[in-house]
Amino acid sequence: MHDDKGDAAHMPRHARHRPWVRVALGGTAVLALTALTIWTLRQPIAENFIARELATRGVRADYDIVAIGLRTQRVENVVIGDPRNPDLTARWAEIDLSLTGLTPHVVAVRAGGVRLRGQWRGGVLDLGALDRFRSGDPAAPFALPDLRLALTDARMRLESDFGAVGMTLDGTGNLRSGFRGQLAAVSPRLTLAGCALTDANAWLSLSTSNGRPRLAGPIRGAALGCRDQDVGIARPVVTLDAWLSSGFDRWTGHADLTALAIKASAATFVRPSGRIGFDGAAAGTRGTAKLSAQAAGQGTLASGAVNLTGAYRFAPGRTGLDARIEGALSARDLRSTRSDPLASLRAATTGTPISPLGLRLADAARAASRDNRTTLRFAADQSDMGRTLSLTNAQFSSRSGARIALAPDSRLSLDWPRASGRFAWALDGGVTMEGGGLPKAALRLARNAAGGFGGQMFLDPYTAADARLAMDAVRFSAGSDGMTRFATSLRLDGPLQGGGIKGLVLPIDGALSSGGALTINRNCTPLAFDALRYGSVGLGTTRVRLCPDRGTPLLAYGAAGLSGGARVEALRLAGTLGDSAMRLSAASGRLSLADRDFRLTDADLQLGDPAAPVRLSAASFAGRMDKGGLGGTMTGASGRIGTVPLLVGDAAGRWRYADSLLRVDGGLTLTDSETPHRFEALVSRDFTLALRDNRITAQGSLLEPRTGARVARTDIVHDLGSAKGRADLDVPGVTFTQALQPEMLTRLALGVVANARGTVVGKGQVRWTGSDVTSDGLFRTDAMDLAAAFGPVTGLSGELRFTDLVGLVSAPGQVARIASVNPGVEVTGGEVRYQLLPNQQVHIEGGEWPFAGGQLSLLPTTMDFSADKPRNLSFRVVGMDAGAFIQTLDLDNVSATGTYDGLLPMIFDEHGGRIVGGVLVARQTGRAPLVLSDTANLRITCDPAQQGGTLAYVGPVSNEQLGVYGKMAFDALKHLQYKCLTILMDGALDGELVTQVSFNGVNRGTPGERPKGIARNFIGLPFLFNIRIEAPFRGLLNTAQSFIDPSGLIRSNLGDQYAPVTQSPPVTSFGLAVQPAESDKGAQRDRK
Repeated sequence: MHDDKGDAAHMPRHARHRPWVRVALGGTAVLALTALTIWTLRQPIAENFIARELATRGVRADYDIVAIGLRTQRVENVVIGDPRNPDLTARWAEIDLSLTGLTPHVVAVRAGGVRLRGQWRGGVLDLGALDRFRSGDPAAPFALPDLRLALTDARMRLESDFGAVGMTLDGTGNLRSGFRGQLAAVSPRLTLAGCALTDANAWLSLSTSNGRPRLAGPIRGAALGCRDQDVGIARPVVTLDAWLSSGFDRWTGHADLTALAIKASAATFVRPSGRIGFDGAAAGTRGTAKLSAQAAGQGTLASGAVNLTGAYRFAPGRTGLDARIEGALSARDLRSTRSDPLASLRAATTGTPISPLGLRLADAARAASRDNRTTLRFAADQSDMGRTLSLTNAQFSSRSGARIALAPDSRLSLDWPRASGRFAWALDGGVTMEGGGLPKAALRLARNAAGGFGGQMFLDPYTAADARLAMDAVRFSAGSDGMTRFATSLRLDGPLQGGGIKGLVLPIDGALSSGGALTINRNCTPLAFDALRYGSVGLGTTRVRLCPDRGTPLLAYGAAGLSGGARVEALRLAGTLGDSAMRLSAASGRLSLADRDFRLTDADLQLGDPAAPVRLSAASFAGRMDKGGLGGTMTGASGRIGTVPLLVGDAAGRWRYADSLLRVDGGLTLTDSETPHRFEALVSRDFTLALRDNRITAQGSLLEPRTGARVARTDIVHDLGSAKGRADLDVPGVTFTQALQPEMLTRLALGVVANARGTVVGKGQVRWTGSDVTSDGLFRTDAMDLAAAFGPVTGLSGELRFTDLVGLVSAPGQVARIASVNPGVEVTGGEVRYQLLPNQQVHIEGGEWPFAGGQLSLLPTTMDFSADKPRNLSFRVVGMDAGAFIQTLDLDNVSATGTYDGLLPMIFDEHGGRIVGGVLVARQTGRAPLVLSDTANLRITCDPAQQGGTLAYVGPVSNEQLGVYGKMAFDALKHLQYKCLTILMDGALDGELVTQVSFNGVNRGTPGERPKGIARNFIGLPFLFNIRIEAPFRGLLNTAQSFIDPSGLIRSNLGDQYAPVTQSPPVTSFGLAVQPAESDKGAQRDRK
C-alpha cells in the first residue's frame, strides 16, 4: 500500500492539478446531466418559453412545434394575430435562440412561405401584432430588430396613405445591419401630394446598415399625373437609390428619371431624363434637380434640347401642395410649330401699306427660329393662394443676329391667383429687342403704388423695301385689373397695289387685356396722309375723321382674329385717276376690318375735265378686299360721260378692281339728257365697263324695257387723259310689230306715225372731246308700212344719214321712197326729200308723186317737233286728169274730162291734221298750168270763151221727189260741158271737211236721146252749180256720194247770173259767177 502524502510529494507537476480536473469533470457531468434533463424536457420547456413570451407580449399565435433543439426551434403553420385576419402567416419558421444567463432570446429567424400584412400611415409603419415584438417603448418609432433574418417566398401587402402595395422579398442577413435581399413590388395606383402613379412596379435591392434600409433599383409605371400641378408623365422609369431612416420617417437619396414624355401645364417635354435628389419627411421634401429633354413644346411653340437645373421643395398645404422650384432653364432652337408662324400677320397685311414690314418681320421671325438659344432663371411657387412664375436674366439669341433680352435688373412676373382665376403679368424693368431683321425696340416698365405698372416703349423706325413705320414713344399704364392702356402716334409710308401711301399719321389710343385682347381707338380719331396711290387712283393731301362703327373700336385683335371698323361722315376726296382729275364724295362711309369690306352711301365720283367730267353716282357702293384686290356691288347708280347727252340711271351690278383694272358688270337704264326727251328710256342687262390705264371701255345691248326687244348694241371707249371717246351703236334690226311701235322708242313719232310694220337697221357713232360732241350714223329701212296723220303709208324705204346723231340732224337731201300713201285717194310711187335739223325740226325739201295723170308735189317746209306746235305741209297738184282721178276713185256712174291744178295746204297739231284753204281749179283750154305755192290773195278768173271740160252723171237719182227743176238739174248733169270748175276745201282730215264745188257750163243733153217737153227748152243753155259738202274727208273720198247723189245740195233755186265767189283767206276771189246767197241758205238747210 502507498502513503498518500508521500505519493503526492513525489507526483509530477501536472499531477498536482488533478483535483481541478476532477472538479471540471464533475461540473461537466453536472452540465451533461442538466442538458440531458433539458433535452429530455425540451418540448415542454420550448412550449412554455414560447407561450410565456407570447403571453408576455400579448400576442395571439397558433403554431405547430415540429422540432426543438437547444439553439434552433422549428415551427410550422404559424398564424400570428386574429386567425380570421392574421397579421402574419408562415408555412414554416426556424428560430434560433440564445441564452443571456438563463434568459433565452431570439437571435435569428428563418422562414418560408411568409405572408405579412401591414400599414404605413402618417409616416409610421404598423405591422399589427408583430409590433409587440419590438424592444423598448411600443409607441416609439419603428426600428428594425437586431436579428438575423432569412426569408424565402416572403410576401407582404402594405396599405398606406399612398395606396396598396404588394411586395415579395427574398433575402438574408441581420435586419438592423447587413441584410441583403431583393424586393419586388406592384401597385395599381399610388398617390402622393395630389399626384398619382398607375400600374406601378418596382424591382429593388433591399439592404440595411445601422438600422437604415436602403432601396435601390428601377420603379416603373404607366403614367404619373399631378392634377393640381397640371403635370403628367408618360411611362416613367425612376431608378431609385434611397435611404430610409431607422424609424422609416425620413428619406434621402436620388432618383434617375426617364420617360416617354412629360406634360407640365401646356408644356410638353419629349424623352426627358435627369436626376432628382431628395431629402425629406412627411412634413416636406426638398432637393435638387437636373433634367433634360430631347425636345419640348407649348402650344404653337417648340424647341430642341431643353436643360433645367435647380432646387425645389414641397410640403402638404391646407388644400393642396405648397411647392417652390427655382433654377435655370435653357432651350435650343425655339420655334413655332406652324410652317409660317406669322401667316396670320402675312394674311392680315397683304395688300396693305405695312405688308413689306409684315413680311420682313415674318422672315426675321423665321430666321430667328433656326439655331437659337434661350436662357433664363426662374422661380415658380404654388400655394393655397395660387401659382406664380418669376423670370429673370432671360435672353433669346439666334445665329441670325436676333436678340431679345430682359435687362439685368428686370423681372417678369406671371400670376394665376386661385381666387380670381385671372391671369396677370407684370414687368419690373425693361426688355430690349434688336438684330436679325427685328425692329429695334426697348420697353421699360415699373410698378406703381396703385398695384399696376406704367412705362414706355421706344421703337426705332422700322423699314422694309419702300415701307417705313415710325412711332412716338409709347406710353403704358396698367391697372390691377390686368388691363394695359397705351398711347402713341404712328407715321407710315408704305406701298399699295400700283402705288403707295406717304405721310400717314394716326394717333393711337389702345388697350391690352389680361387675356391678350387688343383694342385700338374707341373714340373718333383724325387720320391724315400726304399722298396715296392705289393702282391708277391717286389722292393728294387728305384729312378725314375716323369714328368707331357700331360701338366697335377702330381695330381689335384677339382670339377671334382681326376685327374693328371705322365710319366717316361727309367724305370728300380729291385726286387723280390715271392722268385725270378725280373727285369722290359720299354722305357716309363704313369700313369693317373683320370682314375686310366697306360701304359708301350716296357716293358721287367725277373723273376728268371738271367742265365735262365722267360722273358716276351710287346710292350704295359696297366692296371687299381680298388677295387679288377689291370687289363688291353697287345699287341705285347713275352716270354720264362728259357732255354726251346720254344719261345712265337705275344701274346695279357687281364691280371689281384688281391689277389696276376696274370692271363693272350689271344692268342700267339709258335716257336722253334733253328735255323733252328725244328718245325713250332703254335698258341694258348685260352692260360691262372696264377702266385700265386711264381708258374706259364699255359694252352692252340696249333693249326696249316693256317688250325686251333689242334695239342696239353699244361699244364705248373713253380716254380720261384726253377726255376723248366714242360710242359705236349697232342696230342689227329693230322690227316694228303690234307689240313694238316707234312711239315706244321716241316721242317724236307720237301723233306722226302709228301702226308701223317693218325693220330698221343701221350704225351710228358718237364722238366727244371734252365738251365737244359730234356724231353721225346711217340707218335704212325697206318696205316699211305705217299710218301717218295724212293717211296710211306702205312701202316706205330709204336711208337716213345723220350728221349729228345725238341731235337728230341729218345731211340735206335725204330721200324717202313711198310705194303708196292714201289720204283717201291712193297715191303711189312717190319720193320725199328732207333734212333733219337741230332742235327737233324737219325740213321738207320736196316730194313728188305721179297723180291721176299729173303730179302731186310736197312743197318745201320746216316742221318743229320740239313742242306742241302746228306743222304745215302743202301739196301742189299740177295737171291732174279728171278722168284718171275718177277712175282712181272707182266711180262707175260719173265721167269727166279736164285737167286740174291746185294747192292743198295742211296743218298738223295736237288736234290732228286739217286742210286750210285748199283749192283745185280746172285748167281752161289754152291756159298754162296753174302752179301755186300759196293761196293767199289768190284770184282765179274764168274766161267764158274757153272750155274746161265735161262732166256727166249717168247714175240713178236717189230722190224721186226732186220736182221739175231738180230733175232738170240732174238732166243737165247728164252731159254738162263746163267752162270753169273750182273746188275749195277746209276741215279736218279725220273729221268734218267742208268742200265747196263751183262750176258752170252748158247742158248738151244726153247723147243719143232727144229731149222731151220743157227739157227741150234748156238744151244749150248755161248752168251754174254751187255745191257745199260737209262730210268726213275720208268717207267723202271713199264713197264719193256727194258727187254721185248731190240732190240734197241743189234743191235750192238755181240762178243764171254770174257773181264772183269769195272766200276768206287764203282765197279772196276768183271771178267765177255763183248762185246768190239765198241758194247757199238752201244748201245749208238740206246739208248732206
